[in-house]
Amino acid sequence: MLARPLAALAAATICASCSQWDQPVNIPFVATWQGEAIDCSSADSALTDLRFYVSNVRLVDTDGQSHDVRFATELAWQNDAVAYIDLEDGTGACQNGTADTFDHVLGVAGARDYQGLRFTVGVPFRLNHANPLIAKPPLDDPDMHWHWRSGYKFLRAGVRTDDDGFWIHSGSAGCKGTVGNITDCTFPNRIEVFLPDFKVGENAVSIDLSELLTGVDLDDATRSDCSSGPPETSCLAPFAALGIDFTTGEQTSAQRVFSVQ
Repeated sequence: MLARPLAALAAATICASCSQWDQPVNIPFVATWQGEAIDCSSADSALTDLRFYVSNVRLVDTDGQSHDVRFATELAWQNDAVAYIDLEDGTGACQNGTADTFDHVLGVAGARDYQGLRFTVGVPFRLNHANPLIAKPPLDDPDMHWHWRSGYKFLRAGVRTDDDGFWIHSGSAGCKGTVGNITDCTFPNRIEVFLPDFKVGENAVSIDLSELLTGVDLDDATRSDCSSGPPETSCLAPFAALGIDFTTGEQTSAQRVFSVQ
């Protein structure tokens, strides 16, 4: 994990240059299983992967109005539109991971009394289908790109037990065209998150993988997965937890995986 002093310095830099954006915003993310912290070395149920892109971050004021958060762009895991959250560290059960972790979104917002948080798990369309070979951080990680889908994996998550496991890769599917020339995707699969009780500086965002895998059988001794493909019935339960209708790729209900901690 990169040092917090670097994050604080970046916040000070963007605040100094933008007087109307004078409230530092730090949004931490934590991985949980049934309300308890989970990592790559946890007993019983261990993390095998948890990486995702966050965009369109807004804070909600006491009048219910949403206000943009401007990302700090001096950091390796953020540009002006997307933040990359990586909660695995490449150890233990996270055999396909990396040592670096990025566990928070850092930026600034206008000074107000906020009591809620909105964000999208996904990459904006214009960036999602750009050429990944010339992409700059945080969109330069080849593990997060689906070349055969001409876009990024918005979410990689997985859990293993002693003799079972499940992983999911979600992202837009059914996209028409080629990289750099995609016109539309039949299944957007973007996850809209609204946390009405989130307070900056007091709360973190919990990603509860037990909620994501509700309905997935982790006792049948058969490891399974979901790659967002239309024929995959294994995707039905986790997509429902994310609020997405798997037959359309549209969000039709509130997700229950992300919550306030």
